[in-house]
Order: sequence, then C-alpha cells, then structure tokens
Amino acid sequence: MGLRFQPRSLLTLCFIALFAYVVISSSEMPLQAKLYPWTIGIIALVLLAYQLVREILPPAKTETDQTGVDIDFSEEESSKLGKRRALELFAWMYGFALLLWLIGFYTAAPLMVLAYMLRHKETLVMTIALPVGTGVATWYIFGHLLHLPFPPGVLLEWAGLV
Repeated sequence: MGLRFQPRSLLTLCFIALFAYVVISSSEMPLQAKLYPWTIGIIALVLLAYQLVREILPPAKTETDQTGVDIDFSEEESSKLGKRRALELFAWMYGFALLLWLIGFYTAAPLMVLAYMLRHKETLVMTIALPVGTGVATWYIFGHLLHLPFPPGVLLEWAGLV
C-alpha cells in the first residue's frame, strides 16, 4: 500500500496552512472576536484534512476508474435549457452580490427573496410572507442579537440615508 501525492494535494496543503494560520493568529483575540475565525477555521481544517487523506491514500478496490474530470454533465445539463438555467443561477448570485454592495445586507436580503418569489410566480401569501420573514429574521438575528455592523450600501450612503 503506497501513498500517492497528486498535484492538487499541494493546493489542499496550502489551504490547510492558510486556515491553520487563521486559527492560530486569532487565538490571542477576545472570545467574541475569535468565535467566527475559530468556527470557520476549525471546520475548514477538519474538511481539508479529510480531503488530503482521500487524495494521498490509494483508492479502494471497489472504486471505478475516473475519467479525469471532476464533473460529468448529463444530457439535460448540457442542453440549451440546462445552460440557460445555469446562467440564470449565476445571474441570481451575482445580482445578489451587486445588491449587497448597492443597498446593503438588511435591504438586499428581503428584496432578493421578493424578486425570487415574483420570478417563480409563487402565491401571494408566500410572496409577501417570505420577504417579510427574511427581513425580520435578518434584522433580529444579525442586527439585534449578533450586533454585526453590515455596511449600509453605497447608494444609501450617496443618498445620505444612513
């Protein structure tokens, strides 16, 4: 049983070093400040260590030969409709990121949920309840309980509303 080192294992090792640095460097911080880096860092270290073990250890006898690509697309995914759905998904993600920058987190989250409900023609109750629930939950959890100072968004700053 021999170990095999793959070129992608070097990238995994770099990420392990990065997250180890985050966890170690945040250890001197007060508890409230180091809670986030420790949570993300420790979870990432565990998952990266598992990935490294999978990359280095030889495959089990039951595994089939891999084709050399990470993802195989089905016929549905490679069709014109599948490509359109993928483009729409990326548009939603980049649109949300743009909204976060333009109008801030507390406004963008419920607005994005509202736009999604309208796009997919949900019922009136769902179209109203989910954005309102998202707005209240977002404000209460992130603003009131966690006191996270999200930036207000450049348009709101330019307009002098914050």
